[in-house]
Amino acid sequence: MSVHMRKNNGTYYVAYRNAEGNQTTKTFGKGREGRRAAQKFDKQVKDHGPVPPSTPEAISEVVAVADKIYLDQLAQIYINTRKVEGTTVKTLNEIRSFLKKHLIPVFAQRPIDEIRYDEILTIVGKAYADHSPVTRGRYLSYLKTVFQFGVKQDLIEKNPLRHWKKAKEHPRDTKLTVADLMKIKAVAAPHLAWAIEVAWNLGVRTGESELFALKWADVDWAQSTVKVFATKTQSARVIPISPEFMARLREMQGRAKTEYLIEYAGRPVKQFRMSFRSACKRAEIPYHVVLYDIRHLFATTLLQEGGDLSAVSKLMGHSSVHMTANQYYHLLGDEKRRTIAKLPSLNA
Repeated sequence: MSVHMRKNNGTYYVAYRNAEGNQTTKTFGKGREGRRAAQKFDKQVKDHGPVPPSTPEAISEVVAVADKIYLDQLAQIYINTRKVEGTTVKTLNEIRSFLKKHLIPVFAQRPIDEIRYDEILTIVGKAYADHSPVTRGRYLSYLKTVFQFGVKQDLIEKNPLRHWKKAKEHPRDTKLTVADLMKIKAVAAPHLAWAIEVAWNLGVRTGESELFALKWADVDWAQSTVKVFATKTQSARVIPISPEFMARLREMQGRAKTEYLIEYAGRPVKQFRMSFRSACKRAEIPYHVVLYDIRHLFATTLLQEGGDLSAVSKLMGHSSVHMTANQYYHLLGDEKRRTIAKLPSLNA
């Protein structure tokens, strides 16, 4: 934000950032009067904060001025990059909404290198005071990732949240059993029942990133496998499938009207929240269940049946075996009991 003079016509203008963090300019006249008017406006913006925008627009479509980059600029570059890489629109919109609502208006006039750690925590703490620590941690994780991207791309010198660490989340206590999942599937609408079957056989993340992104082109009919691309980890994995499920895939492909495995009325599906909840109610499941519990059940069932931990980790698309063990092994009480039973008695 400062006063400039255009070389082509001699008019003065001020480059500044409005209340939503978008960089814009305001032009004044020529000569001494034009310069004074520009200086007066420049001081007004500096003294009184962001100027309301004239029209809503994207976070930012401009590049940094004077080798400084602002939060809206970095966020837009990050979102554009992740969009090309395949990150779900839902996640990107969540990040965009969080930044535009709570942070960009506050830091509209300050480059990222001037933003302090304690300021960010205070803003997020107030904005999400009525939410759980898990929710606040999720948004701070989003922001930290954006800053890390900026450092990696040499757009900013340091990450203001580099010393912040996300609190460890307690694993969700899932109660879903194979028997109850069969009950839910039996009363579910046909398209939901098929989605449950796909999720169960592949162990995919049950959202836009994996389950609803699966296409018939991902099925290798010759090798009896399905290729799953995980946008969360930016990696692909191959899931072997049983002859029974392979036959079901062939059957369902014959009825398909789109390129996606999961569809309804000739259109791709984005979510099943309400229909799944209704199916659970009809099945008289006495505890809370979400679609994602199928993925947890997939992993714990394989481990309980003696599946190799490393193989299960690969099937789940985890970044390491350590992650799989941390998330699922605590649920396997019988495995620990069978293991401790192998310990010889000192009284023999």
